[in-house]
Amino acid sequence: MTEADILAATYDDCCNVYRPVINTLETGESAFLDGLDGRLVYKDIPCAFARPSGGKLNRTETVAHTPTDYRLFTRPEVDIQQGDTLEITQLGKVTVAQAGLPDRKPSHNNVPLILDSDTV
Repeated sequence: MTEADILAATYDDCCNVYRPVINTLETGESAFLDGLDGRLVYKDIPCAFARPSGGKLNRTETVAHTPTDYRLFTRPEVDIQQGDTLEITQLGKVTVAQAGLPDRKPSHNNVPLILDSDTV
């Protein structure tokens, strides 16, 4: 059993991965499809959706804001690319996020996320 297998045993969430694509319409025009309208490249892959920080207080604005970092962990062979849209299901709740630049390791991928909304 490899380290990737051991880590994957802890993945209790799943996600769908959509990649931006340019389609040619019947009229000959090109249409750019992104977000959940993009091409589905992975369906129901095991993952771990995590909030590694409780937030960092930002006092540069009039009202203090505490953004939280979100990350997605997957097996190393899953090729999530920067700009992909992820539809993550955790405990029956769906969260949509955009992938940042993945940190690829031999045992796992660590993908920073930008959430489509601040509510998870």
